[in-house]
Amino acid sequence: MAFVAGLVWGLFIAGLQVASEHYGPALGPIALNGNGALGVPATLIPLAIFWGWTWVANRWSGRSLIPGIAFVAGVWLGTGAVAPLDVLLYPQGPDATLASSVPGLLLSGAIFVLPLALIAAGVYWALRSDRLPAAGLIVLLLYVIGLALSIVPLLGPIIGGGVIAGTAAGHVWRRAGGRMMIGIFVLLLMLIAVYGVPYVLGGGGLPRLSG
Repeated sequence: MAFVAGLVWGLFIAGLQVASEHYGPALGPIALNGNGALGVPATLIPLAIFWGWTWVANRWSGRSLIPGIAFVAGVWLGTGAVAPLDVLLYPQGPDATLASSVPGLLLSGAIFVLPLALIAAGVYWALRSDRLPAAGLIVLLLYVIGLALSIVPLLGPIIGGGVIAGTAAGHVWRRAGGRMMIGIFVLLLMLIAVYGVPYVLGGGGLPRLSG
């Protein structure tokens, strides 16, 4: 059940990534098409990990380790499906086959899912085991750290997204609720990190009010 849920999340992310790669617009310095489509998994995988682990914790309270790992495995496989989907829908040549897409299927999850999940697991464990103080200021600081790390080029969104996902899962556990609002907050933070900050730094600027 947990694996299937993770697989559904992963396939959803992969579908959006393929659509963005071929049909996404360009907004000033930020292109959502081509390689810019990598922003889709960078944005949504932290949300998927947060949602999955809080759902697993509620459904398998006290026995959530194996289902949590199964969920991550499903996200890994589903997200990697971007490679075979691209081959089936937009083949680039005669050498583009489903067999040739297998390495991409495995590599995508290895890059975007596994490191992020390991970082998130460490933060989540620290918050659930009371290794960190229960003060709300600590949780807020972790969110800020995650957002700051996400700004670092290349691996920043993966590292920062892991911190944000783990913090959010631990936040829900400490509050014993608020999953929907915290999930929206996670999505907002990742949109800022993956698209908003690069847009501003790339010269897109902030919208100006005329008056």
